[in-house]
Amino acid sequence: MTSTHPLEEIADLYKRRWQVELFFRLMKQTLRITKFVGRSENAVRIQIAVALIAYLLLRALQQITKETHGFLELVRLVRANLMHRKDAARLRNPPPPPPLDSRQLQLSFLSS
Repeated sequence: MTSTHPLEEIADLYKRRWQVELFFRLMKQTLRITKFVGRSENAVRIQIAVALIAYLLLRALQQITKETHGFLELVRLVRANLMHRKDAARLRNPPPPPPLDSRQLQLSFLSS
């Protein structure tokens, strides 16, 4: 029984290592952390924490809006509309056309 105990420890270490590998894969692909801005441990921790917060907020938005499209498309929509005050449910809708002013000349092009 003592000989199997180290084998279980080794298996547990590999499982934990695999979780670390999956975490960094998630960071690289989904969170888009390709390089760390700072070099200190604190700077790296802050960058990871900010990326995780952004990821969790986007996942929450996906659940709230019941978005059926992919996560990356939602990320693109949020990135494109980040500086616009817009309801999250209307991210996919194009902006309304500007109101027409009767005092302004309207141009119409004839297609041949």
